[in-house]
Amino acid sequence: MLYQYRKDYEKITMGLLSLITEFPNMDLVEQEMDWYAQADNRVIFLWKSESNNWAGLLGVEELDSQVVIHQLLLTPQNQSQQSCNQMLNELAEHYGKKQIVGSFSTHSILKSWEQSKK
Repeated sequence: MLYQYRKDYEKITMGLLSLITEFPNMDLVEQEMDWYAQADNRVIFLWKSESNNWAGLLGVEELDSQVVIHQLLLTPQNQSQQSCNQMLNELAEHYGKKQIVGSFSTHSILKSWEQSKK
């Protein structure tokens, strides 16, 4: 289940973002969180797996007719296309008719998700 970021999820969010290899230190993690906080159309969602554990994160930017996924990550024990698909299905349900698109780094995951819906 997706949960929109709240201040009391800060440590969980920072822990999940620290899994990204491009963020080798906490200063970069904090910069990324600040980037999302600087605009109302940018949102971080946390995802709980079926076992009710924090297992993933989506960082999105809402545009007029699209939602761009900038960050999509899962904890090592939850890394599967099935988990990605579940997260993306929930995101699509949350945003209704808006088109879900990927950034350069998330494009291939989105492509697999789109193919799984056929």
